[in-house]
Amino acid sequence: MALAYAVTSTSRPSTGLCVIADSRLSDGRLRAEWERFRGIVRSDIGPRLYLAAAKNGELMYLEGAHPVTSDAFMRALLAAVHAESFAAGGKRVTRQQVKAALVERALWGLPPLTLADLRRQTGASYQTADAALVELQMTDVVSGMRDGPILLNGLRPHLLRKLADEHASARRSVRFVDPTGDARAPGAMAERLLSLRRRHDWHKVAVAGVLGAWRYFPDINITAAPRLDLSVYDGDQSFVARLDAGLVSTDDPSRKPVLVLHMQRDCRPPEVAARPYTTAARLDCLADLEELGLQADAREFAHALCRLAGLAA
Repeated sequence: MALAYAVTSTSRPSTGLCVIADSRLSDGRLRAEWERFRGIVRSDIGPRLYLAAAKNGELMYLEGAHPVTSDAFMRALLAAVHAESFAAGGKRVTRQQVKAALVERALWGLPPLTLADLRRQTGASYQTADAALVELQMTDVVSGMRDGPILLNGLRPHLLRKLADEHASARRSVRFVDPTGDARAPGAMAERLLSLRRRHDWHKVAVAGVLGAWRYFPDINITAAPRLDLSVYDGDQSFVARLDAGLVSTDDPSRKPVLVLHMQRDCRPPEVAARPYTTAARLDCLADLEELGLQADAREFAHALCRLAGLAA
């Protein structure tokens, strides 16, 4: 109904698209509801309204093809769909996210949290937070009682890498390629992102991957960044068009991406995330190195992280 009001209130004839994101209703039920809706609106309004369903970030039109197919419109539409899906999926806190928050805090060398503080910081239920601690205890990362600060005395480099692999598998990645071959180099894109951040509210995007690891440890032995990895903490991809208008997303694993967005919950401590910090979580960067297959560099980075955080390496 709100969409119908909006269409009728424009100064010139317009159409409206209603997108139902990640609904539990079947396509048949949505179509039936749409027909009932059209039965109660004016005959000159109904044909100007369109319906689409979005599942897992993909659009499927339930009422023919939408008449607007411009690239700018579709980019904005898909960005909105991804943001909605991300927000809906981000409401449920998982055990992996609880573990990531604990590990990242330890890597920053910040004071440990109690179980109650951990739940308040992450929004996790007691059952989820408790299950995360049980898993960490089984690998000897955490030891001791639950009624005090949670100490990660057993966090070793090889266990940190395993946690980074788990962290990587729990996030969703969007890959972008450059069909023209004229894309900016990863470092140049990162610099442009930082420049754009000063003019736009894009503070939920942070540099990760090789470039992020370099920022934490300039001496890490990597000759060049093969791509730009960015951690996106709010699901918004709209900045990509400003970053490089020639980039297009792809699901083809055989195509080498120049940009990869990792859509995930921010595991950085609130004290860090609240600042205009431009580098992603340490665990994000390590996960990217593992995903890139840079095993020797990931091992070096994990050792450096544990050493500088005062953990046993």
